[in-house]
Amino acid sequence: MNKQELQNLYKSLITLVIVDDRSLSSQGADFDFKTTDKLILRVGKRQEFKATFETVLKKQKVPFESKLISGSSFQSTVIDFTKYFKELKPLTVMYKEGGGANSDKPAKVKTAWQERGAAYIFEQALVKNVDYDKKIKAAMKKLKTNPVMLTKKVLPEDVLLETFKDDLPKLRQLFEVKGNSGFPYIDWLNSFYFSQKVLLAKYSSSTFQRFERDGGFMEYITKLINVKFGISQKDTWNPADVWAVRGTQQAIEKYIDDKMKKIKDYKESSQKFEGAKLDNYIRAGTLYLNSILIDLLTGIDPKVVGISLKLTDSGAHIEEVNFDKVKKNIKENKALIDTIADPFIVDPKNDFICNFEITSGKTSKGTFTQDVKVSAEDSHTGDRYNFQIKANSSESTTGSNLKFELTIQGKGAARGGKVPVELVVTLVNKIQRGAFENDYKKYPRTSKEFLAELTSTDKNYKKIFEKVKDTVKDIGVTYAEFTANVTAAFNMGGAIATNATCKLMGLEFLYFLLTIKENQMRGMITDMAYLAQKKNIRAYDTFGPFIKIS
Repeated sequence: MNKQELQNLYKSLITLVIVDDRSLSSQGADFDFKTTDKLILRVGKRQEFKATFETVLKKQKVPFESKLISGSSFQSTVIDFTKYFKELKPLTVMYKEGGGANSDKPAKVKTAWQERGAAYIFEQALVKNVDYDKKIKAAMKKLKTNPVMLTKKVLPEDVLLETFKDDLPKLRQLFEVKGNSGFPYIDWLNSFYFSQKVLLAKYSSSTFQRFERDGGFMEYITKLINVKFGISQKDTWNPADVWAVRGTQQAIEKYIDDKMKKIKDYKESSQKFEGAKLDNYIRAGTLYLNSILIDLLTGIDPKVVGISLKLTDSGAHIEEVNFDKVKKNIKENKALIDTIADPFIVDPKNDFICNFEITSGKTSKGTFTQDVKVSAEDSHTGDRYNFQIKANSSESTTGSNLKFELTIQGKGAARGGKVPVELVVTLVNKIQRGAFENDYKKYPRTSKEFLAELTSTDKNYKKIFEKVKDTVKDIGVTYAEFTANVTAAFNMGGAIATNATCKLMGLEFLYFLLTIKENQMRGMITDMAYLAQKKNIRAYDTFGPFIKIS
């Protein structure tokens, strides 16, 4: 059996379990296969669902084991279906809330929630001196938990809830959780515990007075870079989610403002300079601001520290990013990564995926996946850098540009971040100006526009398709199926049509990569990997300094 047939068989067997109990079937369950034999069931109330689900398995005499698996704080059910089909491997069923008929929360945590939650817990640990190590040991003793669990990546759910019980009212408020008991985002409690632990280890002697995510220094620095450099999105310069601060806001602002007086505001500099001269002036000013922030956060007792957050576990560590002094950037540039001289390994036959196949059950609408994937490997570390390229807003019915989002395998599969889209275009233009544009208005948005461009001199999608098909790992269809499937997606309209446009944009991006020199392709993908993490490289060196907990 192929992958899809196996998944359909597993789904049928799981459905037989669910329909055997009214409380299970009334909850509903959304199926999300991560691999052929690893399934996420998205349900309304996972604790209740799992308990009843395993009761039915016992009733049906289906062997199973309930256990924690890597990367999850909630036990999974590993089911042995070989009594029905000998060729089946054990199926790992994980449970997440956010699906099903009775769900009262979204499946995905809003970024603002986890950032405010982290700021609150950091302040508890580093300002109010709450000892979470002591709390977690007390919780384990109370619950009679085996001490070996402290060595696991993910701590038991009951231990985490007991450890953070005094903080849950505030966390429920910050995460907009309904009700006055429990907390559904256990993975973030686990992350908060290990994040505060490494932060405390590094800054135990610092006398921070507050951690700010809204207002305060965050508001000040966001306005400053807009006024001085015309940067409207703070995260394209510095991805810090939370700022640790010591000293009054007035004193810190005065310190920075006094030093930045010699840097003209963007409104004035853009009138005095243009083109390359303006770019160079902005670069020099940004490097100068970065050096001021480095001075603030590398002193004996830091006054301001920008912190970038990722969902993490017991492997949490702190990385100092972009701490090179401005003089090194300007005079030598030697401390910065030279991605052209040492690019990642890229093999399109294994590392590029752009599948246009419509597989039954893949989506409720029966269309192809919207994303395009590009991977690369760092030969020094063995880490893999995986880009998912898809619509910035997959629910939009009016159109969307692409986003380029990075995941790093070897770093706990942590999100590496998004490449600032304007920098993707800048990298393209350095190689071949205008070869790729991240502007959905310049691509087909209807079946009529698509069919008109199949063999046009402008796009010629037949030529693009054939080049990509012969070079990448997986495109899944013939040219005739490609045209039929894209046409069908456009005819569905709404968000499906938006995603069809974005899939064509991704196809053209792959075509660009495949038609330039190999060293250029590898260099560009390597650049993107560092830019997504907001790490300075020789090609682009004005990201701000911050520490990253991942």
